[in-house]
Amino acid sequence: MAILVTGGLGVIGRRFTEHLRERGYDVKVTDIAIRKEPDYLRADVTRYDELIEVFRRWPIEHVFHLAGEVGRENGEQFPRRCVDINVSGTLNLIQLSIEFGARLYFASTSEIYGDHGVAPVTEALETDTVLRPTNCYGWSKLQAEQYLRHFSRTQDLKAVSMRFFMCYGPGERPDPYRSAMTNFIDSIRHGRPITVHEGTSRSWCYIDDIVAGCRLLMERWDGSSYEAFNLGRADPKPMTEVAELICDQLGQPRSLIQLAQPGPLVTPIKNASFEKAKRVLGFEATVGLSEGIERTIKWQRATLP
Repeated sequence: MAILVTGGLGVIGRRFTEHLRERGYDVKVTDIAIRKEPDYLRADVTRYDELIEVFRRWPIEHVFHLAGEVGRENGEQFPRRCVDINVSGTLNLIQLSIEFGARLYFASTSEIYGDHGVAPVTEALETDTVLRPTNCYGWSKLQAEQYLRHFSRTQDLKAVSMRFFMCYGPGERPDPYRSAMTNFIDSIRHGRPITVHEGTSRSWCYIDDIVAGCRLLMERWDGSSYEAFNLGRADPKPMTEVAELICDQLGQPRSLIQLAQPGPLVTPIKNASFEKAKRVLGFEATVGLSEGIERTIKWQRATLP
């Protein structure tokens, strides 16, 4: 049995690959970087001809599709590329998973839910109302999910969507298109001010908990029908409180925090229920926010300028 991780050189993909290999799994990786390694094959997910060579080379049983265009602003600036990779790339993997009999695990996002206020969102929300993401990135992921659902119903596709909520931690380098968490830590440790959206709240989840949830899906989900699972930590915090915690841990003044109103692309509240993942998979995030921030600070200090 081989496990394929697309986007395996990305932040979550790299951590997940390490996590699986530490437990004895045979993991194959695809990404777009030029490398020559035994368990790596360069393949762009938008290129069916490149992807099929991966399935011909290795006996793939599980596909973790982590490759994708990420981020609200990125999606607005490059919407066509967002659709090409997140939607068309997923369609390629759907076809290949059907043809080669592999299970497909799709990395989706909390952005698909859009703005539903302070109440925790559940996976059942999509059957109760029409989901309306607030940005192109969220729309592309939601569209990909609909294709997964369709082909699971009409053809022999075993697929599941993993809706990640606010993943952060080591491996994510500061960049305007990356998470607020990694950018806040980088700026504050260098004494630079940060802009925090007033009235926003997030449920942050440390990366090691996210990758453990992915593995549990492979080990415990029965694959009988298409499903979606929220993966994250049920501990929503106002972003002002998160910023203050980072300042305190770095010994920097809270005066570095500058408040601003969130723009139209920002979902104000990201709060979810993870009860389904706990009930079905036995998943529960274990790394608290303070500890996760401390680990991320330690990694940044050891790795970055």
